[in-house]
Amino acid sequence: MTNVEDVLKRMPEYWLLMLMHSICAVRPEVARTAEELAGSVAMTIDHVHSTLSELCRGGYVTTVKDERGSPRYYVTGLGIIKVCSLFT
Repeated sequence: MTNVEDVLKRMPEYWLLMLMHSICAVRPEVARTAEELAGSVAMTIDHVHSTLSELCRGGYVTTVKDERGSPRYYVTGLGIIKVCSLFT
């Protein structure tokens, strides 16, 4: 098992963080809704919401409001560093 696989087994929230990074959700202009993210991963919308909350608390993800006032999520600089560190 690689280092990344080991981390993902122990901390599955990083799977969502890696997905967000890989789809370039790293700026407010390209932030995604929880529903959009749930459509890309094998997680329920409730699990995506709780995982995003955890990632936000850790400073790895943050939110912006869209024109309807709904939250959209993107990876912060710290989150980008975290994703990169998973591969070292």
